Amino acid sequence: MNSLTKSIARWNRGRSVYRQRAAGVAAIFCMTCSSTFAADAKITLRLADSVPATHPISVNGTKFWMDEVKRLTHGQVDFQWYPAEQLGKAKNLLALTQAGTADVGRIGASYTPEKLPLTAVEELPGMIGSSCEGSQALWNLTKASGNGILEEKEYAPLHLKVVFAFSNAPYEVQTTKIRQVKTPNDMKGLKLKTLGGASDDTAQRVGAIPVQMAVADLFLSLQRGTVDGRFGAFGSVKANSTEDVLKYSTLGVQVGSFAVIGVISDKVWDKLPQDVRDAMLTAGDETWKNFCTREDAASGQIRKELEQKYAWIVHDLTPPEREEWRTALAPVQQKWARDLDKSGKPGSAVLDAFHQEIEHIRAAR
Repeated sequence: MNSLTKSIARWNRGRSVYRQRAAGVAAIFCMTCSSTFAADAKITLRLADSVPATHPISVNGTKFWMDEVKRLTHGQVDFQWYPAEQLGKAKNLLALTQAGTADVGRIGASYTPEKLPLTAVEELPGMIGSSCEGSQALWNLTKASGNGILEEKEYAPLHLKVVFAFSNAPYEVQTTKIRQVKTPNDMKGLKLKTLGGASDDTAQRVGAIPVQMAVADLFLSLQRGTVDGRFGAFGSVKANSTEDVLKYSTLGVQVGSFAVIGVISDKVWDKLPQDVRDAMLTAGDETWKNFCTREDAASGQIRKELEQKYAWIVHDLTPPEREEWRTALAPVQQKWARDLDKSGKPGSAVLDAFHQEIEHIRAAR
């Protein structure tokens, strides 16, 4: 046997040993994993969030959902919770959930408008009159057993399952001592912290300058004059420690809101026992009710405290002023829908579906 033949033979033997070892490693690895969780197995899931554990979104929403899932599964399911961007930045939480770094992601639609453009329907101006209206409509549109258009057109293509969804109270225009806002004309030239996406369009429509930033940067940005105010709800003022740097607020503008979504990747969802899946969706149904009830109640209480304790000046819009805002911002909804239609997304269909949900909710009162 010549040297070349010997070399080839050694290479083939080496390759065969490598394949056997690789197969052995793969077999060992597969012994530690399963395509599904056993029906009675303890399940611990990593949940990634962007706001602190003390924020109302966490206390009344995300944590409430986790506790409900634990209760409904009698402790079978537990969570490793990573609030305050411990596992990743807010804009990356959707991708981290898809990749499996997080099992559950608490995301905001406006953080990734390129991936969740349709969910931003809830963040358009003039869509909702309360947190409970927005929360119920959003939940119905993101679950397969409801209207389901967002579940079908937005989340299923991303291989994600929505397990909870809720909405902040309608946003107001809240500013520092630089200027009080009463009418759309007062907005011209103001630098406002916005959510991105639909809220940027809203700000630009009335001549303001949208500035996107993390909530953690808001206090210093207001204090230093980097921004002059924000679109926001009363419920998050103290959570963001901005009660001392903001001074003015509107009441009744309904300039948008914030869509809060909890998602699990299909890979994780498909591994879960059916009773655990059912428990998560049942918990989701309870979560929007818990959050919005507390959010709507807190809005009025916190507003009064801001006026009495922190000397805020809150302007309750007169009927003519409310109509002026409605007229000024109404085109944002239609432009949003048309732009999505042109890009091949069902913007108009989603807008109509959301309006129909709100009508049904109001009619059922």
